[in-house]
Amino acid sequence: MKTTVHNACISGDFPAAEELLTQEIEANGDHYRSYANRSVIMARQLDWDRAIHDATKVRCTDLVHLNLFAAG
Repeated sequence: MKTTVHNACISGDFPAAEELLTQEIEANGDHYRSYANRSVIMARQLDWDRAIHDATKVRCTDLVHLNLFAAG
């Protein structure tokens, strides 16, 4: 996650973080980390439908890279 997105998340500026991640996705539609991160941002805003939509863009093999299935 880029520093500006991270800073927006830390400060609670979720709309700004969402916009920055949307720009990353538009520049590189195969960037699974941006979809995963934007999905979390949308969930934090209780926008469940859009959060699930972005989450489905992340492949299971990508989740391993994100350490979402890390044991223990």
